Amino acid sequence: MRNLVLVFLGGGIGSVLRYLTVVGAAKLLPKAVFPWGVFAANILGAFTIGFLFALPWMREKTSGPWLFCATGVLGGYTTFSTLANDSWLLLLNQHSWLALLNAVGSVLLGVLAAAFGWWVGGRWAA
Repeated sequence: MRNLVLVFLGGGIGSVLRYLTVVGAAKLLPKAVFPWGVFAANILGAFTIGFLFALPWMREKTSGPWLFCATGVLGGYTTFSTLANDSWLLLLNQHSWLALLNAVGSVLLGVLAAAFGWWVGGRWAA
């Protein structure tokens, strides 16, 4: 039961943070067609999970800190379903290059961000 509460609380925090990121991006770039807020949340989340996993005390995926931070907060903060839907909407609205940039760019930059997070976390923990 404790683990479910940790994931629940973390997920709520992550979802609110994602909302704030998306709304903040929309206010900074009100005329943007590209979904910058979701893009930023996914890249920041990928970096953060890489950073966390590089910390020795965070590597146990059934531990309280991992369940709260990675599964909960980052699970609520990042979103594959919105990435997929935003890419589809870009395609429907004749923005095929932006759709491709969003889908492929999110995955490639996400992997690079996770790797960079691992590197930074490894240096920080040493």
